[in-house]
Parts: sequence; C-alpha cells; structure tokens
Amino acid sequence: MSATTTAAAAPSPKALKTIQLLLEHDNHENRERLRQFLKDPFFDINHNVSMSYERAIAQERLRKIFENGFISIYDFNTNPLNVFAVHEVVGMLDGSVATKLTVQINLYGGTVLKLGTERHDYLVKATNTLQASGCFNLTEVGYGNNAVEMETTATWDPKTKEFIIDTPTPRSGKTWVTDGILARNAVVFAQTIIDGKNEGIHVFTVPIRDENLRTYPGVTVNDMGHKIGCQGVGNASIWYKGVRIPAANMLNRHSDMDVANNKLVSSITARRARFLTVADQLLSGRLCIAAMCLGGTKTVLYSALKYSSTRLTVGPTGKSDTPILSYQLQQNALIPLLAYTIGLNFGLNHSKNIWAKASLKPKVSREEHALIVLHACVIKPILTWNFENCATTCRERCGGQGYLSANGFGIAIGFSHAGMTAEGDDSVLMQKVAKELIDAAAHGIVKYADPKWAGDLASPEGLLALLRTFEQALLRELATSMEVQTKKQGKRVFDVWMGTESDRIQALARAFGERMSADAFVEAIAAAKAKGDAEAAATLRQVFDLYLLHVVNQQLAHYLVRGILTPAQGQTIQARLHAAVKVVAAYALPLVSSLGLDGEMVRAPIAGDWLKFNSFDNQGETTTRPRM
Repeated sequence: MSATTTAAAAPSPKALKTIQLLLEHDNHENRERLRQFLKDPFFDINHNVSMSYERAIAQERLRKIFENGFISIYDFNTNPLNVFAVHEVVGMLDGSVATKLTVQINLYGGTVLKLGTERHDYLVKATNTLQASGCFNLTEVGYGNNAVEMETTATWDPKTKEFIIDTPTPRSGKTWVTDGILARNAVVFAQTIIDGKNEGIHVFTVPIRDENLRTYPGVTVNDMGHKIGCQGVGNASIWYKGVRIPAANMLNRHSDMDVANNKLVSSITARRARFLTVADQLLSGRLCIAAMCLGGTKTVLYSALKYSSTRLTVGPTGKSDTPILSYQLQQNALIPLLAYTIGLNFGLNHSKNIWAKASLKPKVSREEHALIVLHACVIKPILTWNFENCATTCRERCGGQGYLSANGFGIAIGFSHAGMTAEGDDSVLMQKVAKELIDAAAHGIVKYADPKWAGDLASPEGLLALLRTFEQALLRELATSMEVQTKKQGKRVFDVWMGTESDRIQALARAFGERMSADAFVEAIAAAKAKGDAEAAATLRQVFDLYLLHVVNQQLAHYLVRGILTPAQGQTIQARLHAAVKVVAAYALPLVSSLGLDGEMVRAPIAGDWLKFNSFDNQGETTTRPRM
C-alpha cells in the first residue's frame, strides 16, 4: 500500500513526543534544560546594534552557557554526543554563539585535549570556563583546502631549546580565525623544521595575548571586520614573526621533541599521515557545524510554517479568509523541505553515532575511520546546503515580513553560508566523499547488494530501492569512466578527476548522503515501532515517503538521462510527490513543533502574534537591548 493513500489525521501528542525523541536522539534532559535556559530575555536578539555590541553580547551568552554546565570540553572523553546536542540547540537561536562554541569546545579545546597530554591540561581547564579563550590557526591566506602545503613554520632552535613560529609570506598569514580578536591562546599548525629538515605539520600552543588582552611581541592580529553574517564572531587574521615557545608547547600525543638530542620522535612516520592525524578534529568539527545548522534550519521552518498558517489572503469567495499554507504554491515550497530536513536529521544522528562510538575506543580500525570520514564529510555539505535553501525559500514565501531582520531569515542565510565553507568547502568535501566511496566500495568497507528495484514507485520500499539503484549506477559510471580515461587513454588522474568528472562526482556524493539518510530514516521508523508507538511509526512512514519522492524529484533529470526512469515514470514521481505533500501538509504544524521548538524559544514575530508586533512603532526590534 502506498504511504499516501490513507487519510492524514493530526498525530497525537504521544506520537509527536516519540518523533521528537527520535529526532533529538540523545541527551534529552540536557537539551530540554538548555532550551528553557535560552528562553531568558538575555538571549533575545537585537538587530540595529553595533558590531562591537554583537561581539560582546555573544561572548557573554557563551560564558553563561559554559558557567551553567551545559557542555564541557571533557565531554569528548565521557559523553561525546552531548557536544553535538548542545551545538544543535544553540544553533536554533544564535549562529554567532554557536560558531564561537564550536571553536572553544571542538577546534581549540578539542584539539588540545585530543592531541595534547597532561602537560597541556591547564589550557583545557582555562578554556572550559572561558577564563582564557582560545583560537584555531589552520587556514592561511593562500592555503585553504590544500592546507598541507601551508607556509607557517615552527623552526627548532637547538641552542635555546625552543620553537620559533613564523608566517614568512603574505600567503602564510592565518586567516578566518574565529575568536582571534579576543583569544589569549592559539593552536597553530606549522611546518616543523628540525636541523633543516621539514618533518611535516605539527600543532603548537602559542600564547598570543596577556591577561589584559594585549598582544605579545611578534604577534600581529588584524580584525577582518564586517561579514555577511554572524557579526557576533570576531574573525581575525594573525601573523607571527620570530615568536619563541618552549618545546613543551608542542601537542605531543603522537610526536614530541627529544630535547636533549634535538630530534623529533614520532609514532607516525609519513609527513602526510602526520597532517591527517593532527587535522582529525575537523571531522568532529564538521559534525558540530552540521548540528548547529540543523538547529537553524528547524527555526526557519518553524517560523515560516507558523506564519503561513495564520496569514490570511484571498480565498474562493474573494475575501481574505484563507491561510496561505492552504495554497499548493506554499505547500510545495515548504512541506518537502520539512520532510527532507527530518530525513537529514536522522542521517546526522547516524553519522554522529559512528563518530562517537569510534572516538571512545583506544584504537580505531582503518574500516571504522573510513566510515567516519565518509559520513562526517557528506552530512555537513548536504545539511548546510539545505539550511541555506530552507532559509532562502522560507524568506521568500513569507513575503515582506520575511524581509524584516527581526524574523530571522537574513541572519539564517548568513549563518548558513558560514557553514557552507567552514571546515571544508562543501563542494570540495563532496569530491573527497566520492573518492573515499570508490575506495571503500573496492575494499568492501561500504558494501552494496543488488537493490532489485522492479519499477515500484508506489511505496517507500520501492522508492528506497530506486535510490540505491541510482547510487550504484553513479558509482559504476564514475569508476568506469575514470578507469577508461586514465588506464586506456593515458590521461592523468588529476586531469580527469578535476577536469571532466565534476558533475558525476557531485551527484554520486549527494546520492550516497541522501541514501544513507534514508537508511537511517528506516531505522527510526523501526525504533518507533519498537517503542510500541504505531502511530508515530505510521506518521514517520508518510514523511519518509515524501522525503524519498522529494529526493528523486530533485535529481529527476539524472534518472531520466540514464534511463533509470522513463518519462512516464517521471510523471508518476511528480504526481505522487504532489499527493504526498498534501498528506503531510495536513499536520505540518504539529509536526514542525516536534523539531523541539516553541513560541518562547523562537523570537521571530511571525512565529507568534505578528499582528500585535505590527501594531505599534517598535523600530523593527522585538526587545530592548539586554544588559551585560
């Protein structure tokens, strides 16, 4: 039976609660406690304020989250899933605070915790209370995705037993340093030069300011200024000239200096392997970004659907008596995005689980690490792209009200764009996903079985088999094309991969991520059944049907040109999509509330009493400025 043939009654509160618990996945009590905490007026968002105020209030908001014990750097050792849970909830409200959070907890604090040893624990403790903020110095002005070729150096001085940190060229300045404007310490990635030999990239802790926030000699910090979003984040470019640090400042989990003999001792022999090891915190960082952007996505969907259900306009009688959510135009724009976001939510849950389980092991196998890389690198792009698409679409579908800063869509668009290029450009990450997937399939790490799709377009099971058929077709197509062009035609792998196969690469990576999320969706439906909540399972099955139809419809041209679907079948997909939209639209309002939001958490006027908001001169603000 098709998932969309039965009447769609609004799910009961019990079923909605089950769905919420499945979406939120873990740390439910802490999530709820944080949500209630963030309802404090101190976290109300102001818009017509100076950048200096935005930075100051973001720092104080972050401090309050730390002081109240919602998250700790040490969660990586005891409860790693809580790190992502807190990122998601904070991302629902404030992109600047969420961005600062991910640097202090993951990029700076997590790097020191994971790559350092007991001798560096004082830095973790200081950051864990925001006594001393840190920053992460990897990206350079001339080196982003090719950071392994960076020019910053850490040169060993055998006479003084110190490292000398230098950024010797304009290209080598560390850039897009989040919280670089106020950080006291930095973790600096640098080519390590010992006795004239480059020993590869290692990570060093470098004090950059004293307790009065005055920069130390040799450190130059430039304020990067105004951006297109997240103004509460003070981004900086940082240069180092002859900055000396003791040998103990090398993060020494895997490599250390034999000071007496002026030699580097490392458990990792290859230079590139050393870089990949020290940059490993970027994997959890991608999950942090995915989580906080998921939170932002939920907020814009909540605001748009709430407004669409109460904004009345012309109906059959010519009177303004019909909610705009009743229109197919509005439903087709918003409802598939709601289903798609729920599907990606389950995909993120699955990706977080893979990372968290492996992170608590003393040693991770090659197969486990390959799966971590695949999932962390695919879920960040598809979630951040979805955030931008949801924010832009919701803004447009809310008309003039959507253009008002107080309703949050502009801030969300800027926030989403930060996520799309932070810790890996999304499209470049998808190249990595496709490359790793081909290798993982060849070595049996990712296993493919014949999906045996027999033309069924009427059920979620048939649609999921279709997704698997499409993914496997793209995988074979790309692998075959690469082999023909490189082995038979003698072309360089680089020229083929970067010059002729980009479309297939991007399509394959997306297909993998969306199919992976679909598999996770199936597991969530099974979990609802296991909880004894048949109603929640039935509701999720309807949403899953819409998720699958949306995914296929978005890539319909790929299916048609490859002959996977006929034009008639393509028309069937679109007809079923329209029907599925109407099913889920019937209960979209209670469903969007199951994303973990309510009218107190969401500050956008259009999500509440927007008529009252528009009845007096409020200068476009929902609140007076919080005191710090």
